[in-house]
Parts: sequence; structure tokens; C-alpha cells
Amino acid sequence: MKELKDYSGEFRPNIRYEDLSKEVLAKLLKVYCQQILLLDWYWYTKISEKLGEDEAFKVSADNWCQIGDPEMRWTMEALNIKGNDVAAYAKTIQFVPSFAQDVYKYEWDLKTGDHGVLTVYECPALTRLEQENPEKIPDVCQWLELEAMKKYAAVVNPSIQIRPLKTPPRQSPDEIACQWEFSIKRK
Repeated sequence: MKELKDYSGEFRPNIRYEDLSKEVLAKLLKVYCQQILLLDWYWYTKISEKLGEDEAFKVSADNWCQIGDPEMRWTMEALNIKGNDVAAYAKTIQFVPSFAQDVYKYEWDLKTGDHGVLTVYECPALTRLEQENPEKIPDVCQWLELEAMKKYAAVVNPSIQIRPLKTPPRQSPDEIACQWEFSIKRK
């Protein structure tokens, strides 16, 4: 069967992802990633309404620190990413659903296999926090992001060190969202 450029035609009872073109699969994947992030936002909002902001933040922090292990492992397995260096971490992060390409705008500067800098130019979570909860920015962008990244990195190598180079709050939306250094000190 010819790859489908969309699903606008008749219903196909046995359609599979494999029937879709690469372009359609990429679009669908980005939509799935956006849905995951939106689900998290809605969930956080509802928990906050029921338990209060402090409890919602604690539960959310626990969630993001726990999801890192399966999200990283499943992505590494799906893409056959091997290794235990910063390069393997960077390659995996490029494809995890919670840090979706084109949802977040970022780039990696991989200096060596054991040293890299991640620059995030656009972060929808930061943009939303700036508009709705600017007082939460230090908790989310400085503390939670670092703690979650440590959990994600530990899947690849617990020795990966993460250092914030620039974190919000920012003075202007024209500034980068954040910047992080990742390194491994080898003996």
C-alpha cells in the first residue's frame, strides 16, 4: 500500500502507523508530545485546586523525577542509543516526549562526548509561568528542572554533573529561557 499523506479518505479498519508517510508520522508525534505536556498542565491545575499549590508542586516534582527513568530508557531502546556519556544523554533528550522538538526550541553544543551545553531558547512552560504564576519560576526553573534533569541523566550515567549557566527569571522574553552545562569528570 502507498504511504498515506493524511487520513482524509475512507475509514480503514486495519490502519497502522506504518501506513502513514514519514511527514505525517512526524506531525502526529509532535501532536502527541504537545498532548503529554498539556495533560501535565491540566493535571497540575486540578491537583492544585483540590490540594493547594504547595501539595500540587510536591506531587508534580515527584512525578517529573519518576518519569525520567522510563522515558529515557524507552527512548534509548527505541533508537538503539548506547553509551554512558553526555553525548548519549543529549541524543536521548532530543527525542523524549516531554522535551519535544518544535515545542521547545533548543540546541546542544556538544564540546566532547563528556561535555556539552544545552541552550533553551523557547520554553512554553516558562512562558506560561511568566504570564500566570511568575512567583513559581524559581521553584520550577531552578529547583525542579535541575532535580528532574539529574534523574533523567542518571539513567545514562549517574556521574553526569549538571550546572545551571542561566536560569529564569529573565528580564525580557527576548532572552534565552535557560542554559545548562552537562559534564562527566573521568579519572
